[in-house]
Amino acid sequence: MPALQIRDLPQGLYDELKLRAECEHRSLAQQATVAIEEHLRMVPPAEQPARQLTEEEERQARIAKRKAIFARIDAMPKAEIPEDFPTPEEIIRELRDSR
Repeated sequence: MPALQIRDLPQGLYDELKLRAECEHRSLAQQATVAIEEHLRMVPPAEQPARQLTEEEERQARIAKRKAIFARIDAMPKAEIPEDFPTPEEIIRELRDSR
């Protein structure tokens, strides 16, 4: 079983650990193990730092993202526009004139 040695443990922390070990009828090592286990159960694992991408990897990621967006747009149902529907210019002109 692996061993762990802690150097420069603050005296107050050592005293608290020792007191809790005595109250729980455990050795100092057993109490330290229990304290570490409880802490690890309460705190979610730390996320691993993300690796920095190269410029080419960033470029490829942007291209892949755009392709996925265009694929989603292409998969959408096509809208039928009536023949008498106004052009964008006509809509803009009408909005401007209404002010």
